[in-house]
Amino acid sequence: MLSDDFLDIALRLAEGSPTQADLRRAISSVYYAIFHAICQSNADTLAGDNPQDRDRMAWRQAYRALEHGYARQRCRQARTDGRFSAAVQSLADFFADTQSLRNLADYDPGRTFSQQQVLVAIAEAIAHVEAFRAVPTRERRAFAVFVLMRERQD
Repeated sequence: MLSDDFLDIALRLAEGSPTQADLRRAISSVYYAIFHAICQSNADTLAGDNPQDRDRMAWRQAYRALEHGYARQRCRQARTDGRFSAAVQSLADFFADTQSLRNLADYDPGRTFSQQQVLVAIAEAIAHVEAFRAVPTRERRAFAVFVLMRERQD
């Protein structure tokens, strides 16, 4: 899965004697790992997780539907929504926090990161993704709708 590949990249960048550029790219990869874990879950729960038994274009559309800004806003709201388990709430919080950290890593030239800080973020991301994948499909489907579809106000 793409999310696992991003976590592998982050770990390779953070090991040894990384430069600040390595650590910044590792933080960015951690964010994209979480982003793609959510995208994968959304597509699998809404369009089907069996490649032989799903419409390829519908799956791709569901995968690509997650918008960074709206997803962050909804993830911040997930804790107060009341229908999501601790695993989903924790992933949602981590997604929003990591998006902010990625913005610092990508756009704030004065910000520095320690190797330890990045390794902790990677370990947390791995734990969050594993816990999220263990959540029942029904709840992950509800979360997909929650982060993808805007609520009507009328």
